[in-house]
Amino acid sequence: MKIIHCPRRFTPNSWGGTETCLLHLAKSQRAAGHDAKIFTTKALDSTQENKFSGIPVKRFNYQYPYFGLTQNDKNRLDQSGGNLLSFPLLKALLREKNLSILHAHTTKRLGGIVRTAAKLKKIPYAVTLHGGMFNIPTAIEAGRATGLEGKLEWGKLPGAMLGSRRVLIDADVIFCLSREELRSAQRALPGARLEYLPNGVSCDIFRCGKGPHFRSRHRINPQSKLLLNVGRIDPQKNQLLLVKTMPYLLQEHPDCHLVLIGHVTNDDYYREIKRYVAALKLKKHVTVIPGLPPEDPDLIDAYKAADIFCLPSIHEPFGIVILEAWAAGTPVVASAVGGIPDFTDDEKDILLVDSTNPIHWRNRILRILNSPLRYSLVEQAERKVRREYDWSVVNDRLMHVYEDLCR
Repeated sequence: MKIIHCPRRFTPNSWGGTETCLLHLAKSQRAAGHDAKIFTTKALDSTQENKFSGIPVKRFNYQYPYFGLTQNDKNRLDQSGGNLLSFPLLKALLREKNLSILHAHTTKRLGGIVRTAAKLKKIPYAVTLHGGMFNIPTAIEAGRATGLEGKLEWGKLPGAMLGSRRVLIDADVIFCLSREELRSAQRALPGARLEYLPNGVSCDIFRCGKGPHFRSRHRINPQSKLLLNVGRIDPQKNQLLLVKTMPYLLQEHPDCHLVLIGHVTNDDYYREIKRYVAALKLKKHVTVIPGLPPEDPDLIDAYKAADIFCLPSIHEPFGIVILEAWAAGTPVVASAVGGIPDFTDDEKDILLVDSTNPIHWRNRILRILNSPLRYSLVEQAERKVRREYDWSVVNDRLMHVYEDLCR
C-alpha cells in the first residue's frame, strides 16, 4: 500500500503524543513493506523535505485565513493548534500517484484538504482523533484562547469548499484513542464507522534503558527516590501539582527528586513552575529538562532511572507516556481523567488519583515507595503492555482496517 499521513505539524521542536504515535505507525508500516510518508505544513519547522527515523517527511507552506495577523499571533496559533490552510499541500496530494489511502491526523481545514484530495482521487480516507474532540474539559477549552477576536476572517469560503465541516461525516473510518472518546463519537456520529485504536509503544526499546547513566548525566543521587514526568510544559499536563507535592514527600523521604521532561509550549506556565520551585526552596530537588528528541537515549534512560512515573494531567485523551513507563518496568501514578481509566486497572497495574490535592498525591506515591506494591504493579503492567500495546500489535489492527477499506 501507498499511505500518506497528514498531521497539522511534525517537528521535534514541539514533540507530543500525536507525533510519537504517527512516527511509530509509519515505521511499522514501512517495516511491513508499505510505502508510508508524512505530508504536513511548515508550522514550527520550515524544513521542506527530510527523513525522520527513516520516514520521508514533506512540509508545505500554509497560512491562517485572517487579515492583520502579527508574527506573534501566528506563532501562538502554531503552538495552540490554530485552524490553518495549505493549498500547496492539497496540490501535492493530488499529484501523488498510486495512492491507496489518506490518513488525516487532524480535522478542520487541514482535514478538509485530506477529504477533498481523497474524494477527487476516489480513494478512502481515515481520521484519527488524537486530542479528544467530544470530551474536552471545559477548563481546557476555555484556556485555548486564540487571540483572533476582532480579526477579519476570510477562510470560511475555502473551508466550505473543502468540506471542513464534513471531515468526520464523510470519513471512511474514524479511529478513537480511548473507549471514552469512542462512546462520545458514537453518540455524536450515528452511522459512522468508528474503531478503537489505542496508542502503542516499542516495548523492546524502553526495556533497555540505563537508569544509572541518566542519574549520572544529570547529577542526581543514585540513592534518591526519583519521580519522573514526561510531557509538554503546559497547564493541561499540570506539572505544577507535582512541584506542590514535593514538600510533603520530602518530610518522609528527604532525598526525593522530581524530574520534568518536556518541550515548553506555554512560557508563562514554565515561568510559574520555576517561581514555585524557588519559593518552596526546591532547587536541589527538581530538575527540568525542556524537551528531548523522540527515542533519545536520555529519554529512554530516564524511564529506567525513575522509581515512579507520575502523570497529574487535567485531561489526557490516552496517555502514551504510561505505556512507555510500563514498558520500562516503572510503576505509575496518574490522574483518573480522560482515556486513562479505560486502559488501566487501578490497584492492579497503576494507582489512579481522582484529585488535585497534593496530600492525596503524596499518599499514593508513598504507597509505592514504602511497600512491595510496586512489584505487583510492574508485573501486571509489563504483561499487559507487551500483549496489547506493542506497536506491532497496534499496527496490525490498523492495517486490517486499511485493507478492508481498500477492498
